[in-house]
Amino acid sequence: MPSLPVLLLDDHRVFTDSLALSLDVEPDLRCVATAHTGRDGLAKAAAIDFAVAVVDLQLPDMGGLHVVAELRRLRPGARIVVLTAHVRADLAERAIAAGAVAFLGKDAPLIRILAAIRSADAAHPMVDSAPPRRIRLTDREYDVLRELGQGHDASRIAARLGISLHTTRAHIKAVMAKLGVHTQLDAVVSADRLGLITIGSGY
Repeated sequence: MPSLPVLLLDDHRVFTDSLALSLDVEPDLRCVATAHTGRDGLAKAAAIDFAVAVVDLQLPDMGGLHVVAELRRLRPGARIVVLTAHVRADLAERAIAAGAVAFLGKDAPLIRILAAIRSADAAHPMVDSAPPRRIRLTDREYDVLRELGQGHDASRIAARLGISLHTTRAHIKAVMAKLGVHTQLDAVVSADRLGLITIGSGY
């Protein structure tokens, strides 16, 4: 029985190398290529044959959801498994909608990751559940927090969201209070750790 060719796309080289080794010791799986940027991954996807692509959502040059959609366009028959450090229900929904057949945390057991690579499909997707969100933000506070995560200051956020600078600053203060932090940087770092946002991605 031929082994299943797998493309790995993740900017964390140690993680990618480790997963590649894990695949290659399985008799029915083999890593055919690795890539550490979205552009490199898409270029390799266009040039090689693969049955499954394992994709991280946080890439240095483009959004992982865009990469998922482009992989589906390039290789409609391939299956896409998303591995991420940010397990959130909204990201899972968007990844599946973009064409992924699995959405798993990077801390998932290896046996579960291998099972997704082997058998997850559109009819039987595998999705990890997000931990309960302990911080309750309003929709507007969440919008402001995501803008902070993209590195925008209060003036820029106000312009992008179409609200006043005074209102923007009030939302920032409310977010910091709910997160229990005293600076905007700490708010972003804390929110990233809690899985509320992914720094720099706009998610």
